[in-house]
Amino acid sequence: MAKKKRKEYQRYPLGMKQQAVARMQSGVKVTALAQELKIDRSLLYFWRRKMLDQLQGEPAGPLDLPGQRIRQLEAQVAQLEATLGRKTQEIDFFVAALRGIQALRQPKGGRGATASMDRSVSGPARKAEAE
Repeated sequence: MAKKKRKEYQRYPLGMKQQAVARMQSGVKVTALAQELKIDRSLLYFWRRKMLDQLQGEPAGPLDLPGQRIRQLEAQVAQLEATLGRKTQEIDFFVAALRGIQALRQPKGGRGATASMDRSVSGPARKAEAE
């Protein structure tokens, strides 16, 4: 009967684990990273889960990183839509104010003419009116 050889576990430095998890978070493919480091890819997921749990101070549980990112982006979109709405209201207000100011500055005689420049009365008739 042959003895089973006990598998030896390798210890990895904390810095290496942190760099590997940071690269995972930046979008490097996990399979490629695992091949590069010559480790099993499940170990990378384990390191990530463990580090996030330590940062959050919560017990180990399933991670929902894509869901968190979606909620973050939805909140950002809502904030931008609110800002856009406020800016649209400001523009509408200022356009209406400008129209009001232009209406007040426009002379009542139409087309910018004043009473002294009324051309509807011809030259000799104008002199007769003035006397």
